[in-house]
Amino acid sequence: MNKMKSLLPFFFSFYLITANAQVQGNFKQRAAAPDLESQDLNPYRGNAVQNNAVLNNAVRGYANEASVVDANVIEFKIDALANQLADSYTAIFNVVQLGKTAEETNAALTARLTPFFADMTTMGIKKEDIYLDMVNFLPKFEYDVSKKLFSKKTYIEIPIGFELQKNIHVRFNDPTVLDRIVEAAAKYEIYDIVKVDYFVKDTKAVYNQLRKASLDYFEEIKTAYKDLITLDSAYVVSAENTWVAYPADRYQSYQAFSSQTLDPSQRADAKIDRVDKPVSQFYQAIPANSYDIVINPEILEPCVQFSYRLLIRCTMKERKPSTTVKREKEFLLVTPNGEVKTLKID
Repeated sequence: MNKMKSLLPFFFSFYLITANAQVQGNFKQRAAAPDLESQDLNPYRGNAVQNNAVLNNAVRGYANEASVVDANVIEFKIDALANQLADSYTAIFNVVQLGKTAEETNAALTARLTPFFADMTTMGIKKEDIYLDMVNFLPKFEYDVSKKLFSKKTYIEIPIGFELQKNIHVRFNDPTVLDRIVEAAAKYEIYDIVKVDYFVKDTKAVYNQLRKASLDYFEEIKTAYKDLITLDSAYVVSAENTWVAYPADRYQSYQAFSSQTLDPSQRADAKIDRVDKPVSQFYQAIPANSYDIVINPEILEPCVQFSYRLLIRCTMKERKPSTTVKREKEFLLVTPNGEVKTLKID
């Protein structure tokens, strides 16, 4: 009985924490489901496995700041971020066809793809926006048992058919049309969407915008510092670097669930079969808290995120101590009594 009393506060606090989590959101730490790193269940992202280790490290949690390299050198780091909607998208579907002969296999796949392509043209997708990529064409084998007198069984591989695999690349401008493409693909038993790529046509214009915004920001810094130091007369060197993050690399996985707890009397001879918990995913944009400038800060849909860093090092003129000695003229007066007095004459 005493054990039961000690366990009750723990159960009560557990459910309080769970209720609070619904207000904050169910995602807490990726480490809560470490085996989910290789899983990719978002149908609009695709089934290709991505390595996000480098990208996750780019989500910085520190504040940018100016640093004094030495007594006369000041270094400024200005970080800018631009969130850009894609101008076009390319979805890649994988399709596999089996057949007894090469001709039969190819004909069967053509019979599936021809009406699928026709359905996509009714959605406004042009023929030049559809590309068929040959992946492989392989014979399939099975084992045949050859029985010989006075010998063991011998297993011989014999061809039983062919496997034809192709990728379908579909380019489109409206992201909402992807739902209709997926529905049309399912009609012809095409279920594997590998990935969706996002494209921004004029990346140069985006980086020029980020560069100009960063330089304007530095001019504001110079104005703010003018009462403290004069940066206009400093020797200035600068450097820059860029980086871009695509939505396919920004999805996170997590599991949100609670498990029931049995009391000691129930656990004694109980066998517990746990149900597989669902895996959820969500788009995790690069947070803007580490950036000085953010262009298009409000994000509703996944977008392409361009990062830009401007590094400016200002070397101030060295201050030399003054060596000028000002000498004042002194006149001495000797009185008749032999006294010496100093006279100051301006």
